[in-house]
Amino acid sequence: MQLDQHLSDEELDELDTFLSAEEMPEEGMDIAMLDGYLTGIVIGPNTLMPSQWLAAIWDESDENPMAWQSAEQMQRIIGLVMRMYNGRVQDLQEGIAEYTPLIYQSEHDGKIIPIIDEWCMGFIRAIQLDPEGWQPLIAAEPEDAGGGLLTPMLLYGTEEGWEQLKQNERLTERHQDFADAIGPSVIGIRDFWLPLRKEASTYRREAGKVGRNDLCPCGSGKKYKKCCGSAEKLH
Repeated sequence: MQLDQHLSDEELDELDTFLSAEEMPEEGMDIAMLDGYLTGIVIGPNTLMPSQWLAAIWDESDENPMAWQSAEQMQRIIGLVMRMYNGRVQDLQEGIAEYTPLIYQSEHDGKIIPIIDEWCMGFIRAIQLDPEGWQPLIAAEPEDAGGGLLTPMLLYGTEEGWEQLKQNERLTERHQDFADAIGPSVIGIRDFWLPLRKEASTYRREAGKVGRNDLCPCGSGKKYKKCCGSAEKLH
């Protein structure tokens, strides 16, 4: 499996079917939520290793490990997720001006309505992985629900936002506007963090080389050769 290849429509359907299966944990992500989650991870202020975000996709913990049917299934699904992540990395490189979220749609009275709640919830869950890192952008957001970069995500991805939508009919009337704003917001958020990410990248290049018997810098607690330095290890 080539990890740098975008998922085909058939592979997206395969991953969607897996994530939507009845046996999946209730707090696991669907494909739209996963797209928002991966997007937030890709454009966030700090680089997060897969060991920090993979388990949350299927609500896995030490107390509740994921019940894979087989090692082959685990490798297949994690491989698809990593390719989806790598695809978003490619889609959101510096200089790319457009982004299209993967969201559900419904039809009402012959009109297509975008359903953005799941995508926005996924993005918020990415922020929750690194709340301190995201704080400068959150603090820069306007206090009223208006034109901030995070407005669609905060309105449709949090309980506080849902309450605002219930109480303010003018906000609900702008549903299509908020849906249309997700793509430009993602690009704006990416650009907000670019200077910080470049600075961190420069620092990493100047830092000393990690020895194979040193602790892995991803924070897993394992030796580098058993973690990020292993050719076979996905973490």
